[in-house]
Amino acid sequence: MRRRWSEERRSNQQQAEWIVSWLRKHGPATIREIVAALKNAQREVKAHIIQRALIRSPFVEKIGEKSINGEIHSIWQFSAD
Repeated sequence: MRRRWSEERRSNQQQAEWIVSWLRKHGPATIREIVAALKNAQREVKAHIIQRALIRSPFVEKIGEKSINGEIHSIWQFSAD
């Protein structure tokens, strides 16, 4: 028997793909900037989806960190390598 993706899981995957695509066009970016882009595109902001896009994707990598208002933020970019 073949497992089918639930509608929620498919939606989450599409959202993660949107984040990776956005990084490809607009990156590198911090999570704060990614959240702002999601809000501007009127998309849901869910931490587990952002994590999936940034950590699980073979096309996204962390390239460093920067301090914003005394807080450390990771910088992520699309990488085709």
